[in-house]
Amino acid sequence: MSDSRDEKTPIRLHAVSYALGGQVIIDRVNFSLGQGNIIALTGENGSGKSTLCRIVMGSLVPDAGEAFLFGTNARHFKDWKRIGYVQQLPPAAVLRHPATALEIVQASCPRTTSLPSHTTAKEHALYWLAEVGMQAQAHQVIGSLSGGQLQRVRLAAALTCDPDLLVLDEPTTGLDAQSTEAFCTLIQTLRTSRQLSILLVTHDRTTAQALDAQIVRLENGCLHAEADAEDKKG
Repeated sequence: MSDSRDEKTPIRLHAVSYALGGQVIIDRVNFSLGQGNIIALTGENGSGKSTLCRIVMGSLVPDAGEAFLFGTNARHFKDWKRIGYVQQLPPAAVLRHPATALEIVQASCPRTTSLPSHTTAKEHALYWLAEVGMQAQAHQVIGSLSGGQLQRVRLAAALTCDPDLLVLDEPTTGLDAQSTEAFCTLIQTLRTSRQLSILLVTHDRTTAQALDAQIVRLENGCLHAEADAEDKKG
């Protein structure tokens, strides 16, 4: 079911609750991510961030309340090309796969009929690798890439459908400080140039601050908005 009033709102949660084994993980959470905005969902490990992210993405049904993606209940949302999703670095075993960066991104490209006119999937993949600064590594196997380079490749794969919303789930976990800074700079550039809405899920406040995100903290099942830097100065 779609709510026409919220068709331009990428994410909206209304009174969402979820319990596991009798323990309340999410408690009547209300949350909204507006078009072109960036919000960082922070909290300690085990606070329920990933659970809330799964509810947002429709892969977990809340016990109460509703989650909406672009005005449609997340459980019934089907227009997934509007959403790009980047998770934290995969286990080392995954990196032993002999696929190249180009192959990873090309596999994520939309069907040929959805590509820009006269563009092949390979050309589309190379375009996005260039956008994230990884065209020179297109033919390298993913196991030879650094953590920061691999996250850029995965970001390129998430962008192949030219999404309106980007969900980043602990994207800088496992990256060194230099790679984290470079990744955040890239995200800021893409957000500005493409008017992306971004939900960042992270336990790292430094990453949230580097992206100049509005920070909300999940604690004891409840969301708490934090004042931004300008408010704190006042």
